[in-house]
Amino acid sequence: MMHLIIKKKYYKVLFFTTAFIVFVLAIVPNDQIKLSIDNADKVKHFTAFFVLSFLLNRASSTIAHRLRNMGALLGFGIFIEIVQLFFPFRESSIEDVIADSVGILIFQLFLSIFRFLRYYYQKQK
Repeated sequence: MMHLIIKKKYYKVLFFTTAFIVFVLAIVPNDQIKLSIDNADKVKHFTAFFVLSFLLNRASSTIAHRLRNMGALLGFGIFIEIVQLFFPFRESSIEDVIADSVGILIFQLFLSIFRFLRYYYQKQK
């Protein structure tokens, strides 16, 4: 079976590109980007930070890096909310930071479960 291997440096490029796009989307007028579901803004925050967590995790791998990455992403989410205070067409809220945090934590939970299962099944062989 052929494995798709992407080097860490490419994940870094993807991470910074995605982070830039997330930041730009966070400061443009909100009425430009609409989803027709309840709490769409929170879903967008959750999804963005879940994806950012994945990309940043793939760019670095140790447990110390995982903890640092989680803190850095949370700081990025808080930074976005602070920047939004300066734009009259945007709203800043603690609920957005909570949605960011949940996206980060759910990714880390899935990653931990995946790694545990992979370890467990490798031990069974």
